[in-house]
Amino acid sequence: MEYFFDQHFHLMDISHPNLISFFGSLESGITELFTSGALLPSYILTPKNRRSHTLLSRITNTLTTFEQPIGQTLLMMEDDLSGAYASHDDEAPTPEQPYIRDGALHFRSRTYDKMALCPMLMDFSSSPSSDQSLYYPSVKKEKILTYIDDTLTGFSHYRTNHPNGLFDFFPFVGINPPVHSLAFIKELLATFVVTERAKSRGKRRFYGIKVYPPLGYDPWPADKGEREKVIAIYEFCTENKIPIMTHCDDQGFRGLTAKEAWRVSEPDAWRPVLAQFPLLTIDFAHFGWQYTPRQKNPLTVLSGLANKVPDSSWFYQIIALMKSYPNIYADVSFSGANAGFYDELYNYLSSLEGEERETIVRRILFGTDFSVNLMKVESYTSYYRLFETAPFSDDEIHSFVQTNPMRYMGMK
Repeated sequence: MEYFFDQHFHLMDISHPNLISFFGSLESGITELFTSGALLPSYILTPKNRRSHTLLSRITNTLTTFEQPIGQTLLMMEDDLSGAYASHDDEAPTPEQPYIRDGALHFRSRTYDKMALCPMLMDFSSSPSSDQSLYYPSVKKEKILTYIDDTLTGFSHYRTNHPNGLFDFFPFVGINPPVHSLAFIKELLATFVVTERAKSRGKRRFYGIKVYPPLGYDPWPADKGEREKVIAIYEFCTENKIPIMTHCDDQGFRGLTAKEAWRVSEPDAWRPVLAQFPLLTIDFAHFGWQYTPRQKNPLTVLSGLANKVPDSSWFYQIIALMKSYPNIYADVSFSGANAGFYDELYNYLSSLEGEERETIVRRILFGTDFSVNLMKVESYTSYYRLFETAPFSDDEIHSFVQTNPMRYMGMK
């Protein structure tokens, strides 16, 4: 069985996010959106979609996936890769032939029997609001449970409508410890996560843990009670060889102020964790890309290397962790929609030699961040085409989409 992995994407509808938490995180009103970098040209407002009609179409295209059930989105994704939709953007990257044809996925020089899709469920659960200014205070919501049910229902819908489809699913369940008790977290792990002792059946269909620091996940909190919760997750993952994926760019959905979100999101926030649990398997999503100028790596700017190799300090923190620990990975989701990202990554790898280069190449994972990435690209197919035209060799591409993900997931 030849698998092609999309190691990082999202399935959700409008009922799943916690919008109250997001708006509550804007410490200074709308100015927070600017100071945090969310509206920087390099993030959402690219030179192309700053044109009002293009931006509107991107927003509408993105919202389409949030306005329909999860199962319908899955059918749309496979139909897209099968060539069911016509591009309406002359500048959109488009393959010469559909990627899915003749009952298989064709990519570069290889053919893949199946696609292994790893949807990342974010834990949008919330505690009762402490904001005394609210007329209608919010209540505690365990939204992750509903999200799990909706996701599994979506898988069933896909199987019913595409019985011979190429998609197999290996989802990750989101956990945000501050809004749950320790008992709830342990029950969540025991009920939903597949282990060697507890095979996939019923609702036990999740193969990894998704954590999202900007929503409140501190990898190593100072509070004793909160630390006990994350330690329970790390012990479970270490004992059962369960992979973790953590959000790692300086943007995204937030429940914290920008400054606090950056503190808990940076790769070095995981150093005390790895000192205690050195065998943890962790994927740092988006390869630590940073969009806020004050977050950039000054060394690349001063040396004149900016725009030639990555200038994100978080990128180099991840590289350092890869060299120090055996199970540290990074994926190219969302970042791969940025002009020049793959060139910069390739240039950096070309500056390395021998075992050092091989260590990094073995830790890179392909992911799309669909459907969030539709703010930057026209379609699921467009993101694949950008990746297909990246300057890596066919063997390296294959390692990013199969060899490395299989190792990361602990699959034989």
